[in-house]
Amino acid sequence: MTTTHTDSPQTNTPDDDVIAAGDKVRLRLKRLADARADYSWRRDETLARYDAARALKQPYEGFLANFRDELLHPHNFRRTFGVESLAGEHIGNVMYYNIDHSRGEAELGVTIGHTAYWGRGYGTQAVRLLVRYIFDTTPLNRVYLHTLDWNVRAQRAFASAGFRDCGRSRRGPHRFHRMEIRRPTQQDTSSETSDEPASSRPSSGPIASD
Repeated sequence: MTTTHTDSPQTNTPDDDVIAAGDKVRLRLKRLADARADYSWRRDETLARYDAARALKQPYEGFLANFRDELLHPHNFRRTFGVESLAGEHIGNVMYYNIDHSRGEAELGVTIGHTAYWGRGYGTQAVRLLVRYIFDTTPLNRVYLHTLDWNVRAQRAFASAGFRDCGRSRRGPHRFHRMEIRRPTQQDTSSETSDEPASSRPSSGPIASD
C-alpha cells in the first residue's frame, strides 16, 4: 500500500518530499513554487507540439488557482511529480494518470521543460525512476504511454527505459506509437543487472527529449 504525505504541498521541504533519486535527477512531490515554470512550459509552442496539444492561452491567475487547488485536492486517477536536477533545479515533470485499478494499469507522461537538459539522459532516468516507483508502491502491473510517430528520439529513450512497442493509435490528425512496460516477474528481477544507480522510497504527455 502506498503511503502519502499529509502535509499541505507548500510546507514540504527538500528533505521529506523526494520519492525517488538517481545519479542525474530526483523525483519529488509538486510544490506551489513550481507553478510559474509549469505555466511557462504549458505556453511553449515547441513543447505543445511534442505533446500533440495546443499551447495554453489561459491567464496566469487562473492557472495558479487551478494549480493550487490540485495540490490541495489531488485527483484519484492522476499523480504528478516534479523532476529536478541534483543541484535542485526544477527541470520538468513526470506523471502517471488514467489509473485503472480494475485493469491494473496506468498511462505515463513526462516533460523536460528546460531544453538545456534535452538529449542528456535526464528524461530517460526520470521515466525509469517513476516506473520503479509505481511497481514498488502500487499494485499496478502495466504502464503504457503514447508518443508521436515522428518523435523517434523519444521512442528510443522510452525503449532504453524498458518500454516495448505494443501498437498504434490516432487522435485527430496525430498518429502515435503505443508502448508499454510490465511489472517484472520474480525471474526477471533475480536476473536483472542494473547499470544505473537509483533508489526509490514510498513517500510518508509524451516525452519531448531524453
